[in-house]
Amino acid sequence: MQPHWQLTEFGAPETDWSLLIQHLKNVKMLNHATINGQPKPNCYYLGIIINRAVIGHIAIKRQPIHVPASHISGHEERSLAGPDGNALYEAFVQTFAVEEGYRRTGYGRALQEAALQKAQELGCYQMRSWSSADKLGNYALKIRLGFSIIPALYPMPGGEPISGVYFVKRIEHLE
Repeated sequence: MQPHWQLTEFGAPETDWSLLIQHLKNVKMLNHATINGQPKPNCYYLGIIINRAVIGHIAIKRQPIHVPASHISGHEERSLAGPDGNALYEAFVQTFAVEEGYRRTGYGRALQEAALQKAQELGCYQMRSWSSADKLGNYALKIRLGFSIIPALYPMPGGEPISGVYFVKRIEHLE
């Protein structure tokens, strides 16, 4: 039987940011998810709490969808607009982790679904994430949730690129 759990959006006055910080330290993602232990701008943090401990989280950043710079674009990055002329936004997954003892129990799926819902509330066109080739559990989850798969190399600053994939899912909006 699963213990009682609560899905929380961190940043609301009643949430305890220190609980999320402890979890981020446990999963070694503090430096990726925050700036000096503080929330990143335009980021939204969702977590699952059991017995006053965060056991899993997802952090998404609302950002414009850009066409990368190249000689075709005059070496300038450009925002992509929809048919109505307004800029298109995405929820990019900054970090996602469920602590080892709680994996493969549905918490990751609950976090991904909550992030998709939050992305819809934020008016995002899509949710996108990167995952290295060794995260097989994440691959299986994203495939079950209907994400598209785009194989790619992720350029590491000053190092070898890492093989993996981008996952992208279109956000359904009610008309």
